[in-house]
Amino acid sequence: MLEQIKLILEEHIGKRNVITSAEIADILGIDEDDTHATTRDLLLKAAEKYKLPLAANNKGYYLIENETEYEEYIASLDGRIEGINRRKDIISRNFNGGNK
Repeated sequence: MLEQIKLILEEHIGKRNVITSAEIADILGIDEDDTHATTRDLLLKAAEKYKLPLAANNKGYYLIENETEYEEYIASLDGRIEGINRRKDIISRNFNGGNK
């Protein structure tokens, strides 16, 4: 199944050529819920196994085509990390401040 995902992704190079996890699940015959957790897990495993430059945006998944797409995707991930760390700090402060 991972090789099939690799072949699917090789047809979706560049952020202008995305494929959704729902479309991938349909091709693979996976019955998914709204989170598409199984498909997302398989995508990551395929990226790791086949060393694919996998990226995602709010429209779907694609293989990074060039340096600009790479830099944009890394910046997007860094922004998400910063947002998660900010929420974590707020919750920790609020929890610790509320339990003194």
